[in-house]
Amino acid sequence: MKLDKIFQFFVPKETKFQHLFKEASENLVKTAELLNQMVNEPDVEKRAKFVKSIKDAERAGDQITKRLYQALNSTFITPFDREDIYDLVSKTDSIVDLIYTSAKRMALYDLREVPLEFKEISRLIILASNEINYIFDGLKDAHTLAKYSKSLHVISDIEGKSDDINHQYLAKLFKEETNGIELIKRKDILNSLEKAIDRCDDVADIINTILVKYA
Repeated sequence: MKLDKIFQFFVPKETKFQHLFKEASENLVKTAELLNQMVNEPDVEKRAKFVKSIKDAERAGDQITKRLYQALNSTFITPFDREDIYDLVSKTDSIVDLIYTSAKRMALYDLREVPLEFKEISRLIILASNEINYIFDGLKDAHTLAKYSKSLHVISDIEGKSDDINHQYLAKLFKEETNGIELIKRKDILNSLEKAIDRCDDVADIINTILVKYA
């Protein structure tokens, strides 16, 4: 074991990171749930109103991220490596940003009927976000993260399912959609939804990296 890791055993950990991480993951779940409500709302006008709520959650996420960066810059001893904290904060915030991007595109592109595939990916985003929120309970200490390994596998499986839906829908879209503008709009929305899932998997990869470092 490296000297810096031994040193971390004996130095009191900063607890402010744990609270901020949980704020970030809880805000992620809230944003994902708002998106899911939006895509399952059949009324177009009511659906558009969700965009403001999601934007508010995205702004709240930005503030949490800012506070996490400030804590990182002002703290000597951190619960695990600084670069991993930075990556974790950045990727978690990116999920929220992409959820907002997806919602905004649906409204701007005047999507009249939400495809079942978008609803399914939205549901998967919630599942992945809930797993991240659960994992973040263990971020107070890198050595407690091993018990969350099952959740990491769940997120990986979710990403795989989302990939399958993405590919199947693209094939269907290019085969059936005759309006080129509509095709571009739907492909654009699908892209941001899929990227949100990919960022969830990125978060799981970072946690895996931390586990390997402290194994």
